[in-house]
Amino acid sequence: MIKAGEMTIILNRGHAKTYICVRIEDNNAVLRDVTTEGAGGKYKIIPVKECPYVVDGKIITPKVKSKPKIKTAFNVTKLIKQNTDLQVSNSARYFLAEWLETALLNLLANAEENAINRGDKRITASHVYWLETNTSPNGFWPENEKYMKE
Repeated sequence: MIKAGEMTIILNRGHAKTYICVRIEDNNAVLRDVTTEGAGGKYKIIPVKECPYVVDGKIITPKVKSKPKIKTAFNVTKLIKQNTDLQVSNSARYFLAEWLETALLNLLANAEENAINRGDKRITASHVYWLETNTSPNGFWPENEKYMKE
């Protein structure tokens, strides 16, 4: 494991940069690029258990479990096709996409207000209200079709 005062080399997009560990803080190695001496700049902060270190002149790079990719974009048409065997009209697809956008923006606005009210500087999942949509409101709403035509 890296210690304060030790050097490390980190590959980033095929380029190697040399850093010195300035300090260990909250299980994170605070690194400074040695090529920017006196130029200021941001420190690179890496969890100690993930930070490469040198032993007997050899660089040891700890294996890091890859984080699962977070899916933040999705295809409404693809979701529809995967979840129903019925044909879905264009107006229904557009209506669902618009409803989804409106719901997300409202949830985000409320989450932002919740974060601000608590004095938080970032929105986390704890600020977001879980909008329950499993209440099965069966019916028929012709006004939705009129809305889509407008």
